[in-house]
Amino acid sequence: MKRFTKTSGVAAFGLLATTALMVGCGEDDFGPMAAQPVCGDGIVEGIEQCDDGNYDNSDFCLATCTLASCGDGYLETDIEDCDDGNNRGGDGCAPDCRGEASGCGNGIVDPGEECDDGNAQNSDACLDSCTVAACGDGYAQLGVEDCDDGNAVDGDGCGSDCTLMGSTSGTCPGLTLHLTADSKINLVGDTATATETAAGSCGGAGSPDIVYAVVPKTDGWLTARLTGINGGDPVLLVRGSNCDQGDELACEDATGASGTETVSLEVTAGLTYWVFADGSVTDSTQFALNLELHDDVPGDSCPGATVDVGAGDVVTVSGNTALATSSYKGEAACGGSLQTKELVYSVTPTVAGELTITLEPTFDGVLYARVGSCSGGMQVACSDSIWTAGGVEQITINAVANTKYSVFADGYNGDDGAFDLTFALQP
Repeated sequence: MKRFTKTSGVAAFGLLATTALMVGCGEDDFGPMAAQPVCGDGIVEGIEQCDDGNYDNSDFCLATCTLASCGDGYLETDIEDCDDGNNRGGDGCAPDCRGEASGCGNGIVDPGEECDDGNAQNSDACLDSCTVAACGDGYAQLGVEDCDDGNAVDGDGCGSDCTLMGSTSGTCPGLTLHLTADSKINLVGDTATATETAAGSCGGAGSPDIVYAVVPKTDGWLTARLTGINGGDPVLLVRGSNCDQGDELACEDATGASGTETVSLEVTAGLTYWVFADGSVTDSTQFALNLELHDDVPGDSCPGATVDVGAGDVVTVSGNTALATSSYKGEAACGGSLQTKELVYSVTPTVAGELTITLEPTFDGVLYARVGSCSGGMQVACSDSIWTAGGVEQITINAVANTKYSVFADGYNGDDGAFDLTFALQP
């Protein structure tokens, strides 16, 4: 199949501009009475930003065929707490259209909140749900806990008192952790207490590291997510067969200070996988490491694998569409992904801002995003601009705070393979 045109679209939920360039066209080309777009007919035409076929001002598309946004004076169901038509605070409705009396994350302890430190970190004393951190909540608190697996069971590597059951010196053979199906464990640490034991092909040479020996109790998919804390620049390395010199199964160092590296790999019950929390510089690194075990490929179907992105964050995930199934396809320029395998990621920015998503595939990639329903929501961004294997695709969304976007890493005309997908949010 030959591709005649290929375009790159960058659209925004809250801001979408459509420009039409017509050269040498006049009344003689279209007649004196060219058809005008009709708002409400369900077809996006001309200067319309959207057209959902109704005149309901409580959904993503207003009766004027413009995209709903905070400050337009209309309350968007399930997205906004309020909308008073302005961007001023102190009047009962915050500038981000969240109710000021229930504004978790605004730095003010409002009624119903236990705390509010104004950030989305879960490794400090106040969780992003505005509840006080405690042993058993599933999030390890730096300087207070070693681990937190959300249960009170001893014998799985993380004790009921949220301390690790073994040495945390960081050297091989590593601290053993057991994972069951659909379970997770969150760990925090500081490599200042460790020595250098390993370096991967992607980085980590000269930097101290801490290693964990992960033993899945069932076959499945292991997802490891390493985040740098307080400016730490993380490097994530996974080895098999042997801790000291085993086969490198994954290595990620795509982000910088306070970034997040993520890998997913298929694992076999009873085997040991060594996960190294490392840094890209010689200095020590404070980190949070999240380990999860699932039955199927992360992101193979909607609602997708969750990616947490906050203000200023840069998060990279790796995947392989060859391991997935074909369930979805894009629209318009990205419609070439029909019958091609894809993986989907769910991202809900904690603040409004410019969300840039970059796909670095080993194949001919297609990248698109939806808002609303994962399987059938409105496509708000699309990129299929590079025609060869390995071409980088990128989209930018003017993201609305606390709004879910479904991002699809897809391929063109049957192409699939390994990729890196990077999310960067600038308020």
